[in-house]
Amino acid sequence: MRIWIPLAVALVLNAAANVLMKVGANTAETLARDASVVAKARNFLNIATMAGILLFAANVIFYRMALSKLNVSVAYPIMVSGGMVLVTLAAVFLPTLGEKVSLRQVVGMVIIAGGVWLVASDA
Repeated sequence: MRIWIPLAVALVLNAAANVLMKVGANTAETLARDASVVAKARNFLNIATMAGILLFAANVIFYRMALSKLNVSVAYPIMVSGGMVLVTLAAVFLPTLGEKVSLRQVVGMVIIAGGVWLVASDA
């Protein structure tokens, strides 16, 4: 059971980083074409985006720890599908993102989760 902890932490960090990147993109201001490079960089690298970058870095550390104990053929599908589910849930339930998910997307996620469960059940 302990071998799954680094992967679970990496998954949560990755999902949170993706959500923060979206928040950063949504909160960036529209700048004038002639805005300085510094102003453009400051606008792009806002607090949410910087926090997302830091969480991506932390994700890499925990994912690397997970790969020392798990096959990449098991760890990667779990990261991708688990991250998809977490990010989708966050996008739907966080009012700042306000995204909607269709029934077709939900069915697709259930099918993917089932496939990942089959892949991970041999680990």
